[in-house]
Amino acid sequence: MEKIRIGVLGAGFAGLYCCRHLSSDGRARVTLFDRNNYFLYTPFLHEVSTGTVESRHVVVPIRKIADPHRVSIRNEEVTGVDLGEKSFITASGRFQFDVLVLAAGSAANFYNIPGAAENCITFKSVYDAIRLRNSIINCLERAAIEANPAVKREMLTFNVAGAGCTGVELVTEMAEFLGQIVTREYPEISPGEVRVNLIEAASNVLTSFPPSLSRAALDRLGDMGVEVMTDSPIASVSREFIRLASGRRISNGLLVWAAGIRAREVEITPPVNRDAQGRIVTDEFLEVPGHEGVFALGDCALSLQGGKPLAATASVAVQQAKYAARRILNPAKGVPFRFRNRGDMASLGFMSGVCDIYGWHFRQFTAWLIWKLFKLAMMPRYKNRFQILSDWIIAMAFRRDTSRFS
Repeated sequence: MEKIRIGVLGAGFAGLYCCRHLSSDGRARVTLFDRNNYFLYTPFLHEVSTGTVESRHVVVPIRKIADPHRVSIRNEEVTGVDLGEKSFITASGRFQFDVLVLAAGSAANFYNIPGAAENCITFKSVYDAIRLRNSIINCLERAAIEANPAVKREMLTFNVAGAGCTGVELVTEMAEFLGQIVTREYPEISPGEVRVNLIEAASNVLTSFPPSLSRAALDRLGDMGVEVMTDSPIASVSREFIRLASGRRISNGLLVWAAGIRAREVEITPPVNRDAQGRIVTDEFLEVPGHEGVFALGDCALSLQGGKPLAATASVAVQQAKYAARRILNPAKGVPFRFRNRGDMASLGFMSGVCDIYGWHFRQFTAWLIWKLFKLAMMPRYKNRFQILSDWIIAMAFRRDTSRFS
């Protein structure tokens, strides 16, 4: 029997997990394309930014997850997609398939805010996390020798834009890191000179969570000394300051952008229907309308459920991957895709968090422990699990260091 030739673009949660499901069936001949040769486990990226977790421990070689004897892995960038021929175009040629899976992932969305892209640190890759850590330490080192008090305060103003899970987890990690090291290692800096701000256009933090957990997160941020600015859309960003729509100006010692995502740009012909964030609109079977056998999954796809877009989360991507693999191997139209929401959880620094699982709400240490165990169990390689667990133990026993690599 002739095998089904399947081309998968992207080795994130959606693309890689789809490959794993497809490769378990002898009818599939899968080729996976990605410009990186590793899978980035993003839930721990904020801990990489402060040195809690070693950067290499949150990446897993693709060939350790997708069996290279069953999946042909091409470490190259796809520059174009031809839906008519069902082919991917790369620098080395054109590759034609029977089925395409588009899971190219996402990039930062700056919403056309003047100066935002040029004057911030994005937070999408392991390189971003390393750059952020270096930048935080650089700010401290510069402030330690700065004689002008006003300039010093500007250097010590740390801002995070976006109060979703990524932004909240990151800002609490940064606040905790700064609180630990400033007093112990930087006597030239008074803790009162350090400001940590969370800037959010919406009226609350963690808006996808139940209101009681959003309030609990807000209380935790306040206890950590984070100034939360809700209902505060950013109007423009310069190297010196951030200007809000209200006219207020905030010093831009450092700005981390976690305020939204858009689909990663890949040229597709003929053009497909996209939303304002560049996401490919799909039908209820996760296929691109008018192009049978072309699926779009994960952050690059717009899938509606109950008239509302599904969130760009790993949980959605993993469930879509399993459904798409089943549809590819059994193409007869069946039950439309339905995301089963098990809840949300967020880490809020050491021994604190909020968690909603099947309607059960947890806070503080219990939520933090659930978050740690669940995220660790989701890591797709045992070696990395043990490495991350070791990193946590070392961070608790010896604290984090302030070596800067630049």
